[in-house]
Amino acid sequence: MKFITAKNEEDLKLFFPVLKELRPHLSFDEYLKIYQEAHASDQYELVALVENEKIMGIMGYRVLCDFVRGRHLYIDDLVSVEKSKGHGAKLLIYAEKKAQELDCTGGLRLCAVLENSGGIKFYERNGWKARAYAFVKKPL
Repeated sequence: MKFITAKNEEDLKLFFPVLKELRPHLSFDEYLKIYQEAHASDQYELVALVENEKIMGIMGYRVLCDFVRGRHLYIDDLVSVEKSKGHGAKLLIYAEKKAQELDCTGGLRLCAVLENSGGIKFYERNGWKARAYAFVKKPL
């Protein structure tokens, strides 16, 4: 098992089919554009968990700083290709280690949509606590 961080467009092409499982509405061109903008503005990173030369999961994260949490690692995207095999948990452990490495004294944070009961249970099983509601609104 190894973790690979996307470094170029070739890596992003390899990662895309797995991320598309989580974000099926994205075309490759949209995915590439969003990644490039997020990487340039927020140092967003995509990391893949690879076993036996196969991508088993993908996680996208960035470091944020605000008055609520201070410096913290925010996980935007997390998907594994085979459920209940422990790959998602391994990505969360990777995120914890990365947060320590990046001096994220505010810890880690993520949002899960309310309808994602399986995801919410997964995070709870892995020691995450629900602490807030996230609200969204489109501008007028």
